[in-house]
Amino acid sequence: MKQLLLLTLLGLALWRCEDPVTLDSRFVGPELVVEAWINNASEPQTILLTESQDYYANRLPTPVTDAQVVICETENQQPTSNCFLFIHQDSGRYVWTPGPGETIGDVGTEYGLGIQRGDKQYASFSTMNRTAMVDSISFQFEEASLGLEEGLYAQLYARDQVGQGDAYLIRSTINDTLLIRPFELILAYDATFSPGNDADGITFIFPIRFGINKLDENGAPIPLVSGDKVEAEVISLSQEAYLFLRIVQEQINNGGSGLFDRPVANSPGNVIDLETGETVLGFFNVGAVARAERTVE
Repeated sequence: MKQLLLLTLLGLALWRCEDPVTLDSRFVGPELVVEAWINNASEPQTILLTESQDYYANRLPTPVTDAQVVICETENQQPTSNCFLFIHQDSGRYVWTPGPGETIGDVGTEYGLGIQRGDKQYASFSTMNRTAMVDSISFQFEEASLGLEEGLYAQLYARDQVGQGDAYLIRSTINDTLLIRPFELILAYDATFSPGNDADGITFIFPIRFGINKLDENGAPIPLVSGDKVEAEVISLSQEAYLFLRIVQEQINNGGSGLFDRPVANSPGNVIDLETGETVLGFFNVGAVARAERTVE
């Protein structure tokens, strides 16, 4: 009994001695952050510009509204006459709106991003890679199992291009709602999740095909019901863009900042401050997109 009382008192003493500790984030000042994920669909393309902020700042990033933004076709990093001007709309969103049937780009073409803000200039380059060959979306009934409720689920049937080194971002939309939570993001390298294997020119493996389903808060797939519309798109990535998103995904899903979690770090971008030669935050990628959609009857 005395031992139990002693342990209880010791626990209370330790609990009362806990003090919150705020570490120095070494934040100097705001820097430009570029989110330029462009594809060749004939639809408005958006680039988001914001400012970085302190790690402990509990607010939305400050939008950059005073920049000039353009993307041009380039040859050996020299601009041609074919350019696309992005106009600021609101909250740091710069938009290019195509005419009927107009798109940005062809596979194999190099593009340059130019940003002017006051006397500061930024630039980046991206070549549009090929995307996967998308066939269809299928619906299959699955029996109840560990972590899976009985019901109807979608699968995306797409084939990796022949030749290793293709990287893809796969996104799905269910009933016009884009699934953009970190654990709903699907990255593929050739036909699997990552490089370092011999998979090439084959249908995406099952976890990738099945990953287009909506997930609940615990990460469990939610079965479809009659009338649900499922859309999926496969967007090509450069090798650097794949690495950027993989690191971002790992950082966001890093857990509770425990002892064995990865240290917090910025993912390496590809946008350069032309005055200093330093890389700013964010990324520029121009990708080809392939899509499929189907509705549950």
